[in-house]
Amino acid sequence: MRTRPPRGSDTLRKALLSLATLVGREERVRGWVEHAGEARATLDPLARRELRDAHATRVVLASVLRTDSTAIDVGANEGTVLDAIVRLAPAGRHIAYEPVPQLCERLVGRFPAVDVRCAALADVAGTSEFSHVLDAPAYSGLRRRADLPAGAAARVQRIAVRTERLDDALPQDCVPALIKIDVEGAELQVLRGAVRTLERHRPHVLFEHGSGGADLYGTDPRDVYDLLDGAGLRIFDLDGEGPYSRERFQATFTEPIWNFLAAPR
Repeated sequence: MRTRPPRGSDTLRKALLSLATLVGREERVRGWVEHAGEARATLDPLARRELRDAHATRVVLASVLRTDSTAIDVGANEGTVLDAIVRLAPAGRHIAYEPVPQLCERLVGRFPAVDVRCAALADVAGTSEFSHVLDAPAYSGLRRRADLPAGAAARVQRIAVRTERLDDALPQDCVPALIKIDVEGAELQVLRGAVRTLERHRPHVLFEHGSGGADLYGTDPRDVYDLLDGAGLRIFDLDGEGPYSRERFQATFTEPIWNFLAAPR
């Protein structure tokens, strides 16, 4: 939600890997590149947070998902979390939402067993304008973010996307064990369109929430808390702290903590 840590130079990384392929040392150079990223992360608090949360996310997925569990990936992007979901629950019935057409097409080809939907989840079904950040797709959303990486703001494409409400779009016989939500600030809208699903099935919900994203929608953290609490879910951060009180969740909004887990009571 807040300005994310720099991921290094994609151009340099790709050039190194291309050169490595030519000389037959791709795996070794790939290791050097990944090590360099990890080394930078040890010096950058936000990057350290990203690494810790990524590790905690993997632990949550491994703990919650059984072989035949159903999961819903909202804002699947390039499929990093979806890949883990499919690996951990190969016999599950999974649904992925990704409104950016190019990313959606790749997911369809990469995950043929997943119900990939080229749409955005929201609280209203129909169509909506969507800001596709061409040079930083992870920052794309129904509202244009103000804290785009340097240079990315110059290449923002406005596209029309289909929107669905999960309560309307989820098959009656589909029982999600986990829902992951990464929608650059529109998480309250996703949750409002999924209230019946949350109340009925009480899945674990991995979600992002914080300033820099949610405030674009005028979202008050207390509204997110009240909706999840009303559905019988308690909020924890990915350091394992919690359950959060309503006041603490509101106070955390501007802190460098933006990944949370809502778990059934």
